[in-house]
Amino acid sequence: MTDTPRFVGWDLSDPFARSPRPVDEAVLDAQGHVRFSQRVWPRAQAHHRLDPHALVEAFAVGPADVVVVDGPQALANPGARVREAERRLRAPGRTPDALPLPGAPFAGFVRASVLLFSALESLTRTPLLDLDTPELSRARLFEAFPGATWRALAVEKLGAKATPEGRARRQALLEAAGLRFVDGSPRTHDQLDATVCAWLGWLARTRPGDVTAVGLPLTRDADGTLREGRILDLDRVQAAPRQH
Repeated sequence: MTDTPRFVGWDLSDPFARSPRPVDEAVLDAQGHVRFSQRVWPRAQAHHRLDPHALVEAFAVGPADVVVVDGPQALANPGARVREAERRLRAPGRTPDALPLPGAPFAGFVRASVLLFSALESLTRTPLLDLDTPELSRARLFEAFPGATWRALAVEKLGAKATPEGRARRQALLEAAGLRFVDGSPRTHDQLDATVCAWLGWLARTRPGDVTAVGLPLTRDADGTLREGRILDLDRVQAAPRQH
């Protein structure tokens, strides 16, 4: 019996913050129904460490899950201050060539995300684009930057994502693309970003021509460090919403 795929999006938070918020998770099924839940980061250890086994337990991935994460998967190449994908997509969080220490803006978020990808790659062997397969339709663990995808989807300016109008317009775009929110209540902007991630995973598996991967291929150093990696995004030519 074949496992039914789920398309999962995670909108990561900063586990090193004074009061870390849970990670919003959107789960999209093959019929376009979206359900929400949350994941909780394991407690940070001394020297800003996150135990890999605790990360894999907290962010368990099913054998058929396609997971898309709003957070960097790897470090920049040696000597670079930002990854090529982040530069091209104008991401506000910039990932350097070494793990940053929490404190500066986005630093804890970047550190935690890179550590999470590393733990999932080394302990679960969930296939990553470029490192494990060159095909979008075969990878099951991706990175996304929802800010870029919203720009591709929008015909006109959407407004600030934290405002009721901005959230309503973003939700309407996803509904126009065929998604249905199960409980029907207004969504937070973090939940909507997680939904975009899950939707990109669905497209990568079912309509790979509608998505593209921006940036430099993911590689692994001799010591196991993951570097660069491409960000999943809508193909601008195919960006207009279409019904499922």
